[in-house]
Amino acid sequence: MAALKRKWSVYTHGTLKQRCSELRSYEYLIADLIPKRSLSIVVGDSGLGKSPLLYQAALCVAHGIPFLGKPVIRGRVLYIDFENGLGNVDDLVSQLAIYLGVPADSENFLLFNFNDAPPNWKPSDLEDMVACFKPDWIIIDPIAAHTPEIEAENKCVTRLYQTLRGIAKDHFTTVTMVHHPRKESTQQGVAPRDIEQDVQGWFQQARGPRQLINGADIRIGIDKCRRADVWTELDGRSVEVALVLAGFGRLRGNIEPMYLGRVLGEDDKPMGYEQLRGASLLFNSDQRAAFENLPDTFTFKQAKQTYGRGSQATTDFLNKCQNVGILRKEGRQYRKVKVAD
Repeated sequence: MAALKRKWSVYTHGTLKQRCSELRSYEYLIADLIPKRSLSIVVGDSGLGKSPLLYQAALCVAHGIPFLGKPVIRGRVLYIDFENGLGNVDDLVSQLAIYLGVPADSENFLLFNFNDAPPNWKPSDLEDMVACFKPDWIIIDPIAAHTPEIEAENKCVTRLYQTLRGIAKDHFTTVTMVHHPRKESTQQGVAPRDIEQDVQGWFQQARGPRQLINGADIRIGIDKCRRADVWTELDGRSVEVALVLAGFGRLRGNIEPMYLGRVLGEDDKPMGYEQLRGASLLFNSDQRAAFENLPDTFTFKQAKQTYGRGSQATTDFLNKCQNVGILRKEGRQYRKVKVAD
């Protein structure tokens, strides 16, 4: 029986746990966002700032520095860009490197641009490239330019995902695809879905068949903040909430909304993104009042009594507080974090 299990990679729960440990399956390339060896999709509209945010993430992983305050595992990144021109990428990477305080040039940060691809390059060359450069993270921006037929039929998505999962498995790498939503309806009375209020519904706006979203391990959405004139404090300055990042994962639950601000340089040009923090980002007067009424250190039971809701609602409230950076869990207790607000 043991030999047959090894032959067919069939596990008991105990040997599965051991195999997960061997493969380091519990590790995140970017904490709470991108698990190692996963297949993820990032959806956001053109011109929103999605690519600059992903280039910032790529530089952070390449240099082993936190991305939006989240720890990363340092590794080699291969950014495959079908959309942005060479000069635009050069300018973008230069400004992001200055903002992050890291060298723009690194053997851990590899750039492929379709505008300068070899004459005979084809999408099926991707696996050979991965075998040559051995990246820990591959970003394909956008995936529909790599495989246009995925927007037509589920079977095309299934075939692509089987290929990408094979690359991830065989080369111990992580794959992130970039994708776009459909154009917003101009029909009167039809409001766009709000990623903060209905994240799974928001992803139904993605172009192409549903399998594009359902087949990925992690789904991350990036949208503009739809609340009017939302500002908060960052390093003593008022910063507009420019983007909202949220999502969900298969078996991993929701990725609670993160609010991002564009940091401007002295010439008022965008330099990079920061996660914004503060009780004002709860956007709920009852939750803000409950938070203010809690002591500096408290238990879940105390939070439930103060908030006056059920266990799940209290858990959601506490997760939201942690996500906007005003609360930290320490063992069985919670501790408030002082944030300018």
